[in-house]
Amino acid sequence: MTAAIDPAAVEGIARDPGAFLQQLDTIQRRALFVRLTEADLRAASFLDERLGLQGRDGFWVTLETLSAISAAVADPVEAPHYIFHIGHCGSTLISRLLDKDGNLLGLREPLALRELSAARRELDSPLSRVSAAQWSALFDGSLKLLGRGFSPGQRALIKATSTCNDLIESALEHDSASRLILLHIPLESYMATMLKGQGGGLDALHGAPARLQYLHETLGAESPRLHELGHAEILAMGWLSELLRFRRAADADAGKGRIMMLDFEQWLEQPDALLDAARKHLGLSGRATSAGAVAQWPEMRAYAKSPAHAYSPADRIHDLDLSRRKFASEIADGLRFAEHMAKRHPELQALL
Repeated sequence: MTAAIDPAAVEGIARDPGAFLQQLDTIQRRALFVRLTEADLRAASFLDERLGLQGRDGFWVTLETLSAISAAVADPVEAPHYIFHIGHCGSTLISRLLDKDGNLLGLREPLALRELSAARRELDSPLSRVSAAQWSALFDGSLKLLGRGFSPGQRALIKATSTCNDLIESALEHDSASRLILLHIPLESYMATMLKGQGGGLDALHGAPARLQYLHETLGAESPRLHELGHAEILAMGWLSELLRFRRAADADAGKGRIMMLDFEQWLEQPDALLDAARKHLGLSGRATSAGAVAQWPEMRAYAKSPAHAYSPADRIHDLDLSRRKFASEIADGLRFAEHMAKRHPELQALL
């Protein structure tokens, strides 16, 4: 049931960063807040439905009350920084390593951002549940609430879900102080990673329509059609779409210094130097990381999405080699599709 909130309660929620905006519901025009500690947020790999709400205190408010709560948040709220990524490319690990700095608070895949992304894609449709103005207000208010820190000057580092990359432009427009890391891996490694996973990259298959739509709109093309593509070709198409989106955003940002493109495989080869580069990009101070230090951190020997399980860079290489042998034919299909698309659209050639 959606709670009626009195003005004093609105002020209390606005001042409490532990009242976490967990969900937006545009159907019933309400929002869910859940009580979380700073330690809860730092421990969570996902802040979506996988967070687990059973046994947690929470309450629903109307979207109108949500607007009042965000308006009551005391300024200043530091503008969030972001990690956008193509999926299964080390984003959780990078987020956890950057989260070691007390001035950053890593928020990994908040559901509210995913819901905002889905709503944004429907804005041009007569079936959209919110207007463009309502969406902008929801986006601004949600970021203000997500950006609340537990200590003065603490800034949120939001790692978005891989299907939220359509929010890159909105994130840049929201606050000029925000900095973005766009994380990716080469196509062949992406194919091997996705095919070895449960469902063979089911999340990428679900996100394929939106990615193909972006590719069509950007390239001015009407093909390929989704029903014409095989499993591996859909994965390659999604990679092309997101890398094109990243490259266009980075090109538009040239000279402004707000976007850092980061190849996770290059980061694995130079973790100390490139982690320092990412920290510098986000405006973090501190001494340079000594050579070989990052490799010794416990995060590098655990599976970032489930830290109780051991997993090292060597384990990753082993798993990818197995996948490359098992799915050699499918990987070849995906690479051929990408090369064919690049011949038809020269803008894609540089991505390969």
